[in-house]
Amino acid sequence: MKDATRVDPSPHVELPPVPQLPGGPDPAQPVPRSPVEGVDLPTYARISAELAEAPAERASVLSSHGLDEIRWMDVERTWLLRVATAALKADLSLGQDLDRAYAAAQAALGPPAPAMPLEDYARLAARIEAGEPPGVVLAGAGLSLAAYARLQRAWTARLAADPALARTYRAMVAAARPGPDAPR
Repeated sequence: MKDATRVDPSPHVELPPVPQLPGGPDPAQPVPRSPVEGVDLPTYARISAELAEAPAERASVLSSHGLDEIRWMDVERTWLLRVATAALKADLSLGQDLDRAYAAAQAALGPPAPAMPLEDYARLAARIEAGEPPGVVLAGAGLSLAAYARLQRAWTARLAADPALARTYRAMVAAARPGPDAPR
């Protein structure tokens, strides 16, 4: 069985050596997964999710994890350079582990407050599906991308568990979808 976390280049293609990213790990060695300043990958993901959710509370979030801005910048830079180096080495596992840990951290934060009613969520989805730029749609609704991702996961779980609600949602999206003459 092929390992989905590794990208296998064609045997006929000679790849250049992986460059040493400034400040990054040695690409000739395995990419480290050890904690940075005491922050392991799941904790890094959790702090990142908390910061995305409450950017105005940055100092408080960092302090609650025993960090200040300087230490956090070192932690973040080191983890991102590790992920980048692993990807350049055709090893996607570290990035995938980070994605899973970040999604779990967002889910643990719960749905964004205040919870958005299904009707409003359906209108957002309809506009995005119709091709409106997501950033514009979300900004108009007062949502960050992080808050929308959590909201989307929360509604997806509810809709998957309730087929009648899912049918209602699909009807709402269809009704809210802008027509061909609607402004974009």
